Amino acid sequence: MHNTRRSLVYVMLIIAVVVMPTAVALGWHQFSRDPNFRPLGITREALRDYGVPGVGVDLITYVDWPAAKAGHPARQQLADNITASFASKGVEARFIFRDATGSPQVTYVVGKSTIGPYPASRAAEGITAAVEAYRMY
Repeated sequence: MHNTRRSLVYVMLIIAVVVMPTAVALGWHQFSRDPNFRPLGITREALRDYGVPGVGVDLITYVDWPAAKAGHPARQQLADNITASFASKGVEARFIFRDATGSPQVTYVVGKSTIGPYPASRAAEGITAAVEAYRMY
């Protein structure tokens, strides 16, 4: 009986030693909302949203499209084609459409690097450079 009780105490002590750091980190994460303390759940997106410097950047695609042609189906087709091109390279790009005058242009921005502007007909020419700049960060 005495050995069983002693063994149970040892087992409970081992469980407490293994579980306690995770429980404390999860409790601190709930209190502070700091993703660095979230056990087994640190993601680059969470750290970037929290404001940790040097975690990574987004690849933003600015599409300057004439306001007169804002509802034109070619606008969405261009975005779909560029999205598919980035997806084939394993990169997710954010799109921002801006009203402009003149012909449609595409500019890729990765951190402090700006690639372009390219005319919409040659937008694919900047995709490889944008992906390489994204991977350098």
